[in-house]
Amino acid sequence: MHTFSKILATAALLAFQALEAGAQSSTESQNTSTVSPESEGDQSNEAKAVNNPLVRVFTLKGADTTTVSMQFSFVPFVGTNGTNSGNVINDVSFNFLGGYSAGTRAFEMAGLFNINRGDMTGVQLAGLFNQVGGKVDGVQLAGLFNSNLQTVRGVQLAGLTNFTTGTVDGVQLAGLANFSPQYVKGVQLSGLANFSGKDLEGSQIAGLANFTAHDVRGSQVGSFNYARKVDGFQLGIINYADSMSGVPVGLISFVRSGYQTIEISANEVLPMNLALRTGKREFYNILFAGIRPELNEQPTWAFGYGVGTSPKLGRNVFLNIEASSEQLSKGRVEALNLVNRLYVGADVQLSKKLAVFAGPTLNLRVFDDSFAGHPELFTYTNPQIRNENIYPEDISSQWWWGFRAGFRIF
Repeated sequence: MHTFSKILATAALLAFQALEAGAQSSTESQNTSTVSPESEGDQSNEAKAVNNPLVRVFTLKGADTTTVSMQFSFVPFVGTNGTNSGNVINDVSFNFLGGYSAGTRAFEMAGLFNINRGDMTGVQLAGLFNQVGGKVDGVQLAGLFNSNLQTVRGVQLAGLTNFTTGTVDGVQLAGLANFSPQYVKGVQLSGLANFSGKDLEGSQIAGLANFTAHDVRGSQVGSFNYARKVDGFQLGIINYADSMSGVPVGLISFVRSGYQTIEISANEVLPMNLALRTGKREFYNILFAGIRPELNEQPTWAFGYGVGTSPKLGRNVFLNIEASSEQLSKGRVEALNLVNRLYVGADVQLSKKLAVFAGPTLNLRVFDDSFAGHPELFTYTNPQIRNENIYPEDISSQWWWGFRAGFRIF
């Protein structure tokens, strides 16, 4: 019933009750029977009218919270609960554009938005957003965002963001970002970023960044991953953790209590090489560059990237198994000239901060054979080229045995 119709009905009811009261008073006078309201315990006509359901829906100030099995609304305060919508908990609620209520017990849907100032239990669907001031126990689905001011237990699905100021026990799935300043137990999956202000037990998966301010028991998968302590693994381009019981896998992984070294070395091609190793001994990344000065010529130089593992063999002895690739050039980088290496060697720690290492390498060079400006491979050593192959598109390859040796500073 529309608001205008309710007003007419209420006015008619009040008028009818007034006439009825007058007739009753006239009859009682004719019978010369006087009855005290206190003796009968009856309510006055005004009290009866206020307590009538047709009038009570318009009462807001001082109204108690009530529950109805079903409600329909067009926009907040224009519907079957009237202006008392904020004091009514609905079992089932249908809102044409948007709705406002004290809470939902089973199901709520709206073309644009749902606003609950209390708890939501069950399923809540909205074209734009859902806003809950209390707890969520169930499923929230919105085209833009879901927001609630207490805990979430269940599933939040949004086209843009899911936001809660409480803990999450379940799944948050968003096109852009998921945010909780508290503990998250479950899964946060987003196209851009996930944030947990305390611990995470489960997984964070994001296209750009995952951030957990405290500990992670599970996994983080994204371009950038950050956590204080990780009991699990990180997979991304850049990974950071203070400590980790598992393994970080990425282009650059930094574990504060993990494995970091600066390496100075020589090999059969370049006499001076500088490398940075970072990650954990179980799996680490290598960034390196090298140079070979040339008399009266531009220097030959290289830059590259690699990965490796270093299992322990003895008290101070470690095995190194590494694979790397470097671009070798003279002056500017003008053509493909990759030297790919597989290295297996021994690492002996002389002290806590110093180690020496050495070992053989298997080298495969892949280069553009149409370019005549490649630097000479060997000038101060003389390895033997074992094999050379020519492929279509002006690509050739060579392989040979080499070495690498030097020292590392921790």
